[in-house]
Amino acid sequence: MRKLVIDSRMRKIEKDKLKELGFELIEIKPSENVYEEISSHVDIFTCKIENTIIIEPSKYIQIIDKIESSNKNIKIGKEKISSKYPEDIKYNVCIIGKKAIHNFKFTDLSVKEELEAHGYELISTTQGYTNCSIAVIDDNSAIVTDKGLYKILQKHNIDVIFIKEPDIKLLTQNGISNKKGFIGGAITRIEDNIIVTGDLRKIDIEGKIREFIERKNLKIIDFNDLDVIDYGGILEI
Repeated sequence: MRKLVIDSRMRKIEKDKLKELGFELIEIKPSENVYEEISSHVDIFTCKIENTIIIEPSKYIQIIDKIESSNKNIKIGKEKISSKYPEDIKYNVCIIGKKAIHNFKFTDLSVKEELEAHGYELISTTQGYTNCSIAVIDDNSAIVTDKGLYKILQKHNIDVIFIKEPDIKLLTQNGISNKKGFIGGAITRIEDNIIVTGDLRKIDIEGKIREFIERKNLKIIDFNDLDVIDYGGILEI
């Protein structure tokens, strides 16, 4: 069965929908190594480069037995993450087609080696949370909420739209955090579906995101009336 790696705190309605699409779910449990809101975020602990999945060492131990039977090449990262920035961004690389965007001063060495081995163009930024901050729609298009990243993607001929301060939530153990979430952790492409973890209308009042996605001939799956939550994305194995 096809598999997805998700934040264990994902709501039941979203988990049920992903199962309905034919996926087995592998849940990342909260870690004490980073701050609570991102403690089980997929994009903090994993990086997918073509057919290779690189997993941060502490999470590799937790989930390897659940994914080792997949067709992907599973590797353990060289560096552990910790709560102090930039020690928590080592695996948070955004990949759009054959371009990789990150602050490469702080990228895990095994991730960087894998990117170089596959001939990716490395685009270095001062922003470390690039995979959090960029919602990748296809191999040459994305949605961002960071003006600096917007300019960088435009410069590299990526079809990109800028969305101003969408109301995306983060979770704590007791509910909704006061901190704001990121668009890349709330919008994920799975096959020809764009999964929005919440009601798209809550972050897309003008319909700009919907129009952009539908122009790419992709289907939107969202969840009526629910807050949009940043779970750190969803990783297909």
